[in-house]
Amino acid sequence: MMPAPQPPRHASRAGVFVPVVIVLLGFALRSWQLVAVPPGLTHDEAAHGHDAAHVLTGVRPIYFTVGYGREPLFDYLNAALVAGLGARPLTLRFAALAWGTLALAATYRTTQTLFGRTTAVLAVAFMAASFWPLATSRQALRSAMLPAQMAIAVALFLKLSAAHTPVRRRRLYGLALGLVLAASLYTYIPARVLWLMFPLAALLGNTKYPMPKLKTQNSKFKTPLFIVHCSLFIAFALASPLFLYLARHPEAEQRIGMLSQPLAALQTGDAAPLLTNARETLLALFLPGHGDTFLAYNIPGKPVFDPLTAAFAIIGLVVALRHAVAHRRTAILPLWLALGIAPALVTGPMALTTRIIGAQPALYILPALGLSAVSYQLSAISRRFSSLVVGRWSPIVSLFHCSLFIVSLFIVSLLTSTARDYFIGWAQSPDVRAAYQSTLVAALNATHSATEFSTVYPSAPHDPYIAELTLPPGTPTRWADARAALVFPADPDFQLIVPASTPLHPRFAQWLSPAQTASLRPTDLDPAYTVYRFTGAPQPRLPAVNFNGAMSLVDYYWSAPDYRPGDVAELITVWRVLDPARLGPVHPPAFVTDLNLFTHLLNPDGSIFLQRDSLDAPSWAWQRGDTVIQIHQFALPPDAAPGHYLAEAGLYDRLAGDRLPVLDSAATSTFVTPLTIRQP
Repeated sequence: MMPAPQPPRHASRAGVFVPVVIVLLGFALRSWQLVAVPPGLTHDEAAHGHDAAHVLTGVRPIYFTVGYGREPLFDYLNAALVAGLGARPLTLRFAALAWGTLALAATYRTTQTLFGRTTAVLAVAFMAASFWPLATSRQALRSAMLPAQMAIAVALFLKLSAAHTPVRRRRLYGLALGLVLAASLYTYIPARVLWLMFPLAALLGNTKYPMPKLKTQNSKFKTPLFIVHCSLFIAFALASPLFLYLARHPEAEQRIGMLSQPLAALQTGDAAPLLTNARETLLALFLPGHGDTFLAYNIPGKPVFDPLTAAFAIIGLVVALRHAVAHRRTAILPLWLALGIAPALVTGPMALTTRIIGAQPALYILPALGLSAVSYQLSAISRRFSSLVVGRWSPIVSLFHCSLFIVSLFIVSLLTSTARDYFIGWAQSPDVRAAYQSTLVAALNATHSATEFSTVYPSAPHDPYIAELTLPPGTPTRWADARAALVFPADPDFQLIVPASTPLHPRFAQWLSPAQTASLRPTDLDPAYTVYRFTGAPQPRLPAVNFNGAMSLVDYYWSAPDYRPGDVAELITVWRVLDPARLGPVHPPAFVTDLNLFTHLLNPDGSIFLQRDSLDAPSWAWQRGDTVIQIHQFALPPDAAPGHYLAEAGLYDRLAGDRLPVLDSAATSTFVTPLTIRQP
């Protein structure tokens, strides 16, 4: 269908101008409204910003454990940007933008080396104008680095494996390949599979490029295969500290356990989950309705390719396989594709757009190959047709030139639909705005004074990390979920912001006065937030119970004198912060305390009747003199026996499990008002 790929010739000015213009247009599309779209920040993006800022304070682990754990290179590189540009959303999004633009340039270079300039121009055009690469170039996630890294690595491999490359340059390319692969291993999990394409491609290409016919005895040490092995040695030697850490701390890498369930089922003889995931992943590449359903990264169900691009991609896959058989140097592309989509074949289409991101450049080479093959056939037909009609080839009647015009229209149409789907359809979706915490970000942007925020996610590494990147540095904050807890700061100048998603518990209204309500989009899942002023604070009514000199329990009572079986009973406990330094140990990577509050209802024999462990106002933000109210809800069983049930309460470290002791006592809890259940 196409002639054999040839080494690239010296590019003309026009040949250089076109890809440069495409890359610049891709950069412009990726940079437009960079902070406004996506509309806020996800917790994953905020965690990257938090860790990058903490690198500058001396927190420098080999593996970051925030969330489900992640490789460190993206955060260390971002730390340099944060040092120069500040810890803010624009800094993080710019990092993703830079890597996405570099991926365009590297994809062009790789495709040009493999299949020539025309296919390379089409590949970078498809990649610049498509939804998935646009989205990944605007998300401040470590996965944004992998397409550029893999495209650069493949380009280096092609250089070192070319028959005309001098041995000295092969060694330099091999060294560079090892460094890039090491960087990819410090970037994202799929790199742990993708490196395999290089030794496999070198083995397949070994017959195409035999050992140099040299008189020296060490000629075998100058072959591409040997140099690739040296590259892998360099990569894994440099990455060994990371792998040694993970081997010693397997609990740090929680995501691996989550993703390996189909393989575990296969070991027991059940192949159904793996086969189902593989089928759905392949359909997610081409078939509408089967694409990635994770709305934070994709329009749910949108496939990687639109129908027409999918048709060209299928043709391109056939062309790629034929080239791989006839010209083994190009076998790197099928290997890249197979290993790149392998993680999603195991895990399924959910979050597909991040798990196969290492194969992103290779996937967009496919439709370029297919379109090049179709254009080549049209060119041949047009020449025959022209010779029959006018005796010579005429551009006026050339189907080839018509096809170029049609291709241009197709790319422009793809670009237009991508811009519409991304900036209007996806970004303005209420679900996407909620996933990117748009209401919280709007409230943060309007805040310039000490503020307590009520939110569904008051604990690190969630909404507080978003605040770190949005609020002016040094702004005092407190955090709570006002449906069940509230902090009354010792500073009387604090305000409280409560969104519609976490309305105030009625018991808190007596100490607050609404100041204003800010309305956002009425279609948002969280369409407004209210600003309150503190008018007072609960006062101690009972003798204080001192826990480790850190906290004192100053009041406790039930919301009603008694309850019936089936009711929801509410125990209100009031705590005063005495010394935040004695709350408990600080935990990396944020190095903050993380307390939890337990309440037990006891049967007459001392066994636990009901238990509730919750603290909806995280301890790391507390200051001396703050008052904390926690409301504990107990759903009473319908068959609960009437009577009095003793109740006890205490505090413990959420991670270590150690309880705070009661001072001047051997106890680690204290009895509070008993629960009374009356006859139905």
